[in-house]
This record gives sequence, structure tokens and C-alpha cells, in this order.
Amino acid sequence: MKEPKISVIVPVYKVEPYLRKCLDSIVNQTYRNLEIILVDDGSPDNCGAICDEYAAGDGRIRVIHQENGGVSSARNAGLSAVTGEWVGWVDSDDWIEPDMYEYLLKNALEQNANIAVCSRAERYRAQTVFRAWECVTVLEPEQALKALLENDMMQNYLWDKLWRRELFQTVCFPEGRTFEDIAVMDKLFLEAGRVVCLPGVKYHYVQRSGSIVADISLTNRRDHYTAARNRYDTMKDEWPQFRQLLEAQCVASAVGIWTGYYSNPKEERRKYQEELKEVAAFGKAHYRDALQYMNLGLAGRMVLHLIPYATWWPLGWPDLWAGDIK
Repeated sequence: MKEPKISVIVPVYKVEPYLRKCLDSIVNQTYRNLEIILVDDGSPDNCGAICDEYAAGDGRIRVIHQENGGVSSARNAGLSAVTGEWVGWVDSDDWIEPDMYEYLLKNALEQNANIAVCSRAERYRAQTVFRAWECVTVLEPEQALKALLENDMMQNYLWDKLWRRELFQTVCFPEGRTFEDIAVMDKLFLEAGRVVCLPGVKYHYVQRSGSIVADISLTNRRDHYTAARNRYDTMKDEWPQFRQLLEAQCVASAVGIWTGYYSNPKEERRKYQEELKEVAAFGKAHYRDALQYMNLGLAGRMVLHLIPYATWWPLGWPDLWAGDIK
């Protein structure tokens, strides 16, 4: 029987110091039937040339060069080019273990699952945190969705997972916004039916300065809140058992807005004043859910109590504690 093809999509933008390590980890996979789609999203450095260099040396690699449209645009471009039965994602500043896709596919097929999730190493400047499932764990749809909304072991990442291609047939990443994973993840999980979670640490996530996660601009932090709030509005009535979890994620996202507010230019702060009043009103109504369901740390809990007030003093104090928030 012919081995299924896995299409691996890699959005590429301003990651020149990291790109070769990332691509080496993909082309040297023990599972060989790969289609590797590199989407150069108008990167102003040498990333495009590096992508072309790798494509010249490996016939499995296809390169898409496009004008900069953001990560959602790059993901959509990659999806439009997919021909494999399974889809994997790798962020271009990360790297993967040599047997990651062999491991994920084997377990997905054995467990009749449409999503396979491996464990991961999260590499920060001062430490590496390993997030590993204790054993092979199969989740049915409601269990998988609950794990996703708890945002602990299961998180809103595309890259530590292998996905059956059909799941993306009706999914489009929202262009012009960051945190696009959150906007589509619940839809993918509901469509999947069955998810297998695996103990092997196969993905290495690197948090670096300049990444979307490290971006404290109000636009970026607002996008995170918007994604969480849209998911709340969409799911709260159909899944009432998860309503408090959904509310908690919105309020926890608001903590990020408050802690970065005064690190932004005055014009940027003025631009979002009206939106922050709405965020504050939501936080005032639901902050107890965040206290109950989210692990925010001591500083995060202190900031949480300030979110109901969208005026200068509660937006200024969190800057003093921002470095302590987990």
C-alpha cells in the first residue's frame, strides 16, 4: 500500500538566522513521502533565496513567493497548494525531531484519529519547558474541545499536530489579523471527531524577540482578544457547558492588553480607547471566571482586578508587573 503523502507548510518571514535549522529538520525526516511548501511572505532578508536554494536541492520542496500579506495570507497560500492526504505546519523559527511525522502518522492511523498531537519543548530565553502527555490519550470531540479551551496541555497551535487534509476544506485563516490559530482551531477540532495525544516530545518551539507572541503592540494584543471574543460569541450558546471557559479566555487575553498598554505610542493608545472600554466592561462582568479557570500567576491576578477600569491608572500599574506574568 502506498504511503500517504504529508504536505508540510512553512510560512517564512524575517527568520534568516533560524531558517536553515528549521528546513534541515524537515528535509531529514525519517518519513520521506513529504511535500514541503515554503511560503516566502515577501521577506525582506535572504529567506526567499534560502528557500530557493533548498528547493533546488530537494524535489519535494515547492516555494511560493508572494508580497507580504501576513501569516494568515501565507497559511492560506500554502493550503491552496496542498496535494497530500495529511497536513503539517512548522513555524520557520522552530525545528522538529527527525521522526516527528513518522510518529504522528503512525499513531493517527492506528487510533483512527483525524488529528495527532505530539508533546513539545518550549524554548524561552532563560529556560526550556517540556509539555508532554503522560501516555497515548485518545479524545472524543467534546473531550478534545474542552482540553483546547483549557489552554494548558492542548493549546491553539497548528504546528505540534498532524491534520487530515479534509479538515481544512471549509477553513480559511482570517487575513489581516494575527493569532489566526485561535480563529479556526475549534472548527477544526469539532470537524475532526477523534484526536490522539502522544507523549513523545517531537516539536521544539522557540520564543524569540520579534515573534508575534512577543509583540506587545496594542494591535497585536487586540487581535488576540478579538479571536478569543469571536470564539466566545460563536460557541457560548451551542456549548453552554464551556461558557465559563470561553469567558475566562477572553478576560485572560485582556490581561495582555493591560500589561502592554503604556509600552505603546500615545497615538496607538488613543486609537483603541473606545475598544478598551468594551473590553473593560466584559472583564468586569466575567473576571471571576478567569480567576477560577486560568493560571495567571500572582501578577496576572493583580492585573485582572484592574481590567474593569479603562482609565490611566489601572492601565499604568500593570506595566510594572508585566515581566512577572506567566
